[in-house]
Amino acid sequence: MTNRDWLCAYAITRNRDGLDLGPAPRLVGYRDLGVVVSEVSPARFDRIDTLDPVDGALAELAREHDAVVRAVFRHEAVLPLRFGTVLDGEASVKRLLEVAYDQARDCLDEVEGHREWGVRVRHVEPAATSRPDPAGLSGTQYLVRRRERLKAIQRGREDVVEVAARLEEALSRHAADHVGRARPHGVLVNTAYLVARDREAAFHAEFEWFARELRTAGATVETSGPWPPYSFTDVELGVAAGG
Repeated sequence: MTNRDWLCAYAITRNRDGLDLGPAPRLVGYRDLGVVVSEVSPARFDRIDTLDPVDGALAELAREHDAVVRAVFRHEAVLPLRFGTVLDGEASVKRLLEVAYDQARDCLDEVEGHREWGVRVRHVEPAATSRPDPAGLSGTQYLVRRRERLKAIQRGREDVVEVAARLEEALSRHAADHVGRARPHGVLVNTAYLVARDREAAFHAEFEWFARELRTAGATVETSGPWPPYSFTDVELGVAAGG
């Protein structure tokens, strides 16, 4: 590596004076847009694609990235950039903005005044203690009890799936956009919602209404946020990191 000014790029936002980004990050502007950057040693990101997700160094980098994005998000609409985006000096940053300008401006307009909320629903199978005790039962009786239990579990799951579908439909009416995310085993809903601040009260009231029904049906239900709109910004950068 040379001694050039390598910059870690965190997010695209409005190019406004007086944006408080703390001691290190700064704004590189192009017209009415800007990229929040800070000087960085590229060596910190050399192995980012091969680091263990629970590795301390990777977790530290991710926390730093999120902290900067959140600092901007407290004041302005923000388009978070991909974690680990490193650019070769201010000229590359301005080329990024020039290439992505129209798309970034339109996307900023869409997320202005909105925050991201996550909703997850997981079906919980009844505890093992509810399984039939084979002691004192004939083989036929045990199999009948076991089939009954499996049918009850299936009915419970179907009930949860039906209520979860109604939950998603209801929440989508209060959101400007929504996107499904990866669903690990047992997770029936794992959705991110982009919600206008003035619709958040209605969004959460709807969530709580269905959450009570889902918990009664044997599901765990949780919401997370508010987050910057990580799931709703897909600006094509068009500039390689070494630009």
